[in-house]
Amino acid sequence: MAVHDLITQLPPGYRFVPTDEELVIHYLANKVHYQPFPALLVDDIHAREFYSKSPETLVKNMCGEGEWYFFIHQDDYFRGNIGKVLIVENEIGYWQCFGKELPIYNPEGDVVGFKVNLKYCSGSAKKNTWTMEKYRLTSKCVTDDDEMEEWILGRIIRGKKKDYTNYL
Repeated sequence: MAVHDLITQLPPGYRFVPTDEELVIHYLANKVHYQPFPALLVDDIHAREFYSKSPETLVKNMCGEGEWYFFIHQDDYFRGNIGKVLIVENEIGYWQCFGKELPIYNPEGDVVGFKVNLKYCSGSAKKNTWTMEKYRLTSKCVTDDDEMEEWILGRIIRGKKKDYTNYL
């Protein structure tokens, strides 16, 4: 079932607003370990394709209200390589890392993943409002199994990130 088909079956008012912990534990870990997801709301994309497009192009035909999610295959961040600048193909823009890598904890207080923040910069005169959060599992959550695929999770945000904590 396509993501769009699934979304059209959800009740009005439904919002997909997972926490960092939920993204790492219930989505990314399940993806890496070939386990089922709570919902199919994250699209797969190869890193080469992901970094060949501007954020506007990536999300143009996707459902979402300012936030979109991707499982990115074979991104260097899987092995902890943050990379200060990632140039988008044709040099139409680039993703620049800002801040430091932040740990993500499970309910028991163990570090299960990490997150890094990036902003999209382009040559356009208008102010750019695109940011991205990239998530990876800790090395202890990832085995050296040759069959394990290298996935990270990316959340692209247009504008300011919405705060839904008052609605919980």
